[in-house]
Amino acid sequence: MLDRVGTSSFSQSLLNEYSRIQVRAQKTQAQISSGKIGDQYADAKDKAGVLAAAKIKAAGVDAFTATTKEVLSRLDLQDLHLQQLSDLSSRLRSAIGDAMSTGHAPSFTDEVENLFNEAVGLLNSKIDGKYIYGGSTTDQPPVNVTTLAGLVAAPTTASVFDNSTLKQTQRLDDNEAIETGILASDIGTGLMQMFKDIATFDAGVNGPIGTDLTAAQTTFLSTQHAAVPAVQDGVNTIAAINGSRQGQATNALERHEGMTAYFEKFIGDIENVDLAEALTRLNQDEVAAEAAGRMIAKISQLSLLDVLPL
Repeated sequence: MLDRVGTSSFSQSLLNEYSRIQVRAQKTQAQISSGKIGDQYADAKDKAGVLAAAKIKAAGVDAFTATTKEVLSRLDLQDLHLQQLSDLSSRLRSAIGDAMSTGHAPSFTDEVENLFNEAVGLLNSKIDGKYIYGGSTTDQPPVNVTTLAGLVAAPTTASVFDNSTLKQTQRLDDNEAIETGILASDIGTGLMQMFKDIATFDAGVNGPIGTDLTAAQTTFLSTQHAAVPAVQDGVNTIAAINGSRQGQATNALERHEGMTAYFEKFIGDIENVDLAEALTRLNQDEVAAEAAGRMIAKISQLSLLDVLPL
């Protein structure tokens, strides 16, 4: 007893242990706060390599997930535009049919012009400032005419389209790519040809198509009325292809989300702290630190007089 009281070795041992307890408690508190065992791969010890590889793979899945969501957004917008163009075809046929059935078409030309303007607006749609139906040419409108007069003046219907022939593709994962691009010329040539034919006829010797239809005008409109379904079918065929791609992208997104959930659990099992066990350790360390503190305080007050006989 005299040797232990007379030296500082025991007191120093308690101080060292007290410091170790404090460091351990601080680490445990950080784990409880963050929910992680640490902020370095070394904290995962023998599983550090597996954890690093899993995080790299998970990051790749996240990147493909983001891309696939962008693809779906584009395909959804294209689906909406294709539905609108199909509906526009129906409205054009109805306008022609109404004119034929009444033999009276004072507003027919205005209706056609409004439908033309709507079609051009759809074909020249943008996403983030880029024209989406221009193929690889995204910085200029794929349809270069904005009036029926300009369409009539164009040498051919094909000449009003400035889109490239390259369709955009996106990679959904390492082994799967999807064509997402649709060209304005693919979906708009039929409609533009009809608008050009109607506007050219209206400006010609048998026009304008006005209040009372002539026999020549009725015959012409009958031909156009019969031709509209083929134009609409062309749009609907492309819409069906776009819908198939939506299904493909949706399946890919579901796979990615499943893999994301898997990696979250896999990584979490390695790096997430067991909160119940960590709280138990923290409580134990707090008790141990308190006991060590009391011992240090008691030893610091001891002297030989406390142990020598009176």
